[in-house]
Amino acid sequence: MLETERRVIAAAGILGLSEIARIGGAQAVAALAYGTKALPRVDKIFGPGNRFVTAAKQLVSYDCAIDLPAGPTEPL
Repeated sequence: MLETERRVIAAAGILGLSEIARIGGAQAVAALAYGTKALPRVDKIFGPGNRFVTAAKQLVSYDCAIDLPAGPTEPL
């Protein structure tokens, strides 16, 4: 397990979270915003991504809160 993963799990434990999903991409944005059989709907979506993830986050922002859209320096 990577150090970053350990930190995420430790932070989740402190916050009392019971589930962590390790997914990504524009399809993950839709799954998290609207929920699936395997994933419940979330309250807010955070994190960087490419232009497709940014577009997906903007599309779901009417139904689910998002962080700020990625700027030109995010992918760098």
